[in-house]
Amino acid sequence: MTGLFEREIGDDWRTLHPRIRDRYGLESGTGREAVGTGRMYELDRSPLAVPALWLGSLDDFLVPERGTDVPFTIVTSPFVDAAGNEALVLRRRFETSPPRTFVDTLRWNPDRGCLTDLFGRSGHLAADVRIGADDGALALSIGTQWLRVNGRYVELPSPLSVDGTLRDWYDDDAGRFRVSAAITNPLLGTVFGYDGVFENDLRPATRAVTGRPPLGGIELPGENA
Repeated sequence: MTGLFEREIGDDWRTLHPRIRDRYGLESGTGREAVGTGRMYELDRSPLAVPALWLGSLDDFLVPERGTDVPFTIVTSPFVDAAGNEALVLRRRFETSPPRTFVDTLRWNPDRGCLTDLFGRSGHLAADVRIGADDGALALSIGTQWLRVNGRYVELPSPLSVDGTLRDWYDDDAGRFRVSAAITNPLLGTVFGYDGVFENDLRPATRAVTGRPPLGGIELPGENA
């Protein structure tokens, strides 16, 4: 199968930096996962967003702490979801006090013609995700967002929704990967964001993700969701 990110990016995939293609070209069945280890120069958030961030942290989603020079790891594991499509689980760990875990599951959504991201361990919050190539870097943006209630998706109204961007690139001068992400809201400003550097290894998968991961069978938002 073609990897999830390569499928989304399409012909522009070849314009990405070779190290970015190595990291994000993961496919199920290869028995490999990407393990990034580095430091966040800065973890940022709005004080007004702390209650929502703290609530999200209970489901391993978002981080309520601020910090500088924070060690972190990110493990990216490919699998095949219940519909037979390539998917990815991303598990981040930030060594804040206390340590926090941020998990999300990216899956192809044929009804909406894009990726859907299910956040946290339960996936109650979902969002459209668009990924492209930008001067050799991987560029991600968040679109429409939903809350899943009793198995049905309710679109979040504008005051409760966010704009989210992430840029991941390889710094040839430093010989390391760089990442910058920001989640913003018109009322709260920077809800959550980070800027960091890391190294990446491709390793044999340490967990069985090729069967049915926790969010691999959840129904995704449809075309009219």
